[in-house]
Formats: sequence, C-alpha cells, structure tokens
Amino acid sequence: MISLKEIDRSLSDKIKVNGITCDSRDVREGYVFFAIEGEIDRGEDYIDEAITKGACAIVASDSYSKNLTIPVIKTSNPRKFLSSIASKSFPEFPDTICAITGTNGKTSTTNFLQQLWALIGLESSSIGTLGIVGSEEIQDTNYTTPDPLALHKMLQRLYKEKITHLALEASSHGLAQHRIDSVQIRAAGFTNISPDHLDYHNNMEDYFSAKKRLFTEILPKENYSVICVDTEEGRELSEIIKQSGKGVIEVGESANAFNLRRVVPSKNGMEIIFQYSGRQFSIPLKVEGYFQAMNILCATGLAVASGVPSEKVFEKIQYLRPITGRLEFCGRTKKGAKIYVDYAHTPDALIAALFSLRELTEGNIILVFGCGGNRDTFKRSLMGEIAQNYSDKVIITDDNPRNENPKKIRKAILDKCPSGVEIPDRSEAINEALNISELGDSVIIAGKGHEKIQIIGSKTLPFSDQNVISEIIGS
Repeated sequence: MISLKEIDRSLSDKIKVNGITCDSRDVREGYVFFAIEGEIDRGEDYIDEAITKGACAIVASDSYSKNLTIPVIKTSNPRKFLSSIASKSFPEFPDTICAITGTNGKTSTTNFLQQLWALIGLESSSIGTLGIVGSEEIQDTNYTTPDPLALHKMLQRLYKEKITHLALEASSHGLAQHRIDSVQIRAAGFTNISPDHLDYHNNMEDYFSAKKRLFTEILPKENYSVICVDTEEGRELSEIIKQSGKGVIEVGESANAFNLRRVVPSKNGMEIIFQYSGRQFSIPLKVEGYFQAMNILCATGLAVASGVPSEKVFEKIQYLRPITGRLEFCGRTKKGAKIYVDYAHTPDALIAALFSLRELTEGNIILVFGCGGNRDTFKRSLMGEIAQNYSDKVIITDDNPRNENPKKIRKAILDKCPSGVEIPDRSEAINEALNISELGDSVIIAGKGHEKIQIIGSKTLPFSDQNVISEIIGS
C-alpha cells in the first residue's frame, strides 16, 4: 500500500496507511478518506463518520476549513487527485489499453476490439457496460467506467492474469469525474454523440466537452485517435485533435483511412466493403446492422492503432460475433417472424436499429419499447416520433421506470406515437408482439438489451427480454 508521505510529502511515513477509499462505508482503521463531491451527497459531510471509523487522514477540497485531529490534505480537485493516487497504489496494468467513448456504439466497439485481439492470439479483456469480459472471472463492474480505485484494482488484477491488451469503455460521467485520468491509454476511439445523460451534463456542449477530454487531455500526444467522422461532431473532433498535433485515423463513409464504401445485407449477416491504404476489402460477417459495420471499422482502426499489423487484423474480422443485446437475433416465432433484442435507449440508437432492420425485413417491423424514469425526459417524445415514423406496429411498455409514474412516461411517448398500443407489463407486451407477427415480419424489443434487471420504484427485479422470448417460443 502507498505511504502517507507519497500522498503528501509534508506528512510522516510513520502514519501507517492500510487503504484508501472515497466511500465512508468502506473506511477502516488506517484508511485515507477522500471527501469527494457526489451527484447527491457531499463527501465532506461524511468526514466525521470516517474519523470515527479510524481514518488516518482526510483528502478534501481547498475550501474545507474545519480543524481536525488527523491530517487534512487539501487539493483543488479531489477527484483528479484520487485518480493519481489510485494509479500509484495499484501500479501494474496491461501493456496496451485502448479507451472508447461515444453515445451509441461504444459497448459494441469495445467488445469487437477485444474479440479481434483474442482472435489474433493476444491475451485480451474489456471493461465496460458488460462488466469484465475475457478475464478468468467475468465480473459486473456496476458502472460503465468504474471509479478510479475500483478501476486500478481491476487493471492490476488483469495484469496478474497475464492480460496484455485491454479495451476500456469511457463514459461521459467517467471522463467528467476524472476516473481514467491516470490510465496509460495507447489509443482512443470515438463513435458518435447524441443527446443522452443531459440530466447530469445540463447541455450538449458540456456533454461533448466531457467526451473530448479523452482525446485532448488524457491521450498522450504521440498516440493515435480513431474517430468516426460521419457526423458533424466527429469531424469537429478530428480537426481539434489534428490541430493539437496528435495523429488521427478516420473511419466512415467520408474517412481518409477506413473508408466504408458499402454494406450489403446477407442471409446470415452482412458484407462490408471498405478501402484502406488504396486497397479495397470485402469481408463477410455474421453480424447485422449498418451501425455495427461502423462499430467494427472503429474497432479495426483501434486494433491497428494499438500496434497490430493491418493484415493480421483484416484476416480476423470475418470471425467477429454479435454481442448480447445489440441487434441480437433471438429466434423466430411459430409463424416464422424474426425476433431481435437491442439496447437502443436513445433516439439515434433507435433510428439506427430500425433502419438496419428495415433492410432485413420483408414484412412489418413490430417495435416494443419504453423509456427509463428519472432521467432525460426530452427523449421520450423524440423516441415516440421515431417509433411512429419508422415502425409499422408499436407497443409501448415499461422499461426501468424507477421512481417515476410509469403511466406518465408512457403518455409522453404515446403523445408522439398515436398508433402505439399501451401494454404496461413488459412480458405481456413482448408476448403480444410475438403473437401478432407474421412470416416476413421482424419483432424488435428495444431499450434493455443485455440488462437482466428491471427497476420499478425502489425495487430491482430480475428481468431479461431474452428469457421472456425463450419462454414464449420454447427455445
């Protein structure tokens, strides 16, 4: 464990440090407690509790003025300081770490990158929404990007498991809260940005600024960024990075590196055609969806940026497999309709999923979805409008209403989706969608994807779209 003198040079080495934490519930004898400002609670309100439990020192903001019986280490940014100390406390980590950010697609891109490394023969893992994937022990991380202490503990554990390559999801919360500031990033990727988490970031400018930090502040100058440039924000970010003197690998239909030419749907997935270094490549995939083609190219660019020769990477793309809850094919109804589950919980993600599905569907698209409670209320009407315009039949149900009145959430969607049918119980909604589907139709259940729970009020209940589907179709 790190010494107190390493945290603050003015303090004595004689004070034994047994641990560090930013959660007062975890404080034990000899712990250093970081009093961090939270979204709801103030860490400084828990300093007395930490001292009672045996804290040997407190880290607080410069404005903290209370005199204590134990040392107080003041800093202008306790969150950033915690990140630095966490990296010193757990100094071992995989040799190659790539971080991916974006509103939609970062989980898929992270997973595809980990798959590519593994297919090439590299010991690889990923940390993000799906937990820790590829290590000896699959573990839920609770957050897309864990707090600095939890993250650096994970990095050290993966290092001891001989993991050499790690793909890391970088959420906007994680970036704004300096959770990965002290992680050694080899390459960084950007998928896209659309309105999300504005209950936390207040506006799109703040949200985008949090994402930018990965490329402008955290990524070392000598390392490459991989940017999808088919959006205005992607092109803007690419220019900002170039002007700072850092290298950029562009991905997309207008990209100068991985230039996507066409996506051709096939019986078992799709074929992607792209150009790289003056050569054209055509690769069959058992993955569906135009948006997944973009995510795969971003992952491909990151694999190359991580130091793997492009020829080795291109050889393995065809072996990539879909990930749970991302336009995941879940079987067919008794009448032959195809069933998909997708994590789409933002307007952009929903329209991307529906666009991709339209190319794969001869008959009707039947959509089942809802919106989460206690956050981003503006999304509900937008997603209702998208459902109305790009689906043939819509069933509005509950997602994770949390502490909001679910009827109010459904009404906000239905106001812009007048053709929608309201079925509050999600299992019943899925059952109805499958019952009304016919041969040639596609049923898509959106919003939860890989999630295995449903949050209703203060209760967290087990729930899986995939399990409900399996029970209904008997698979």
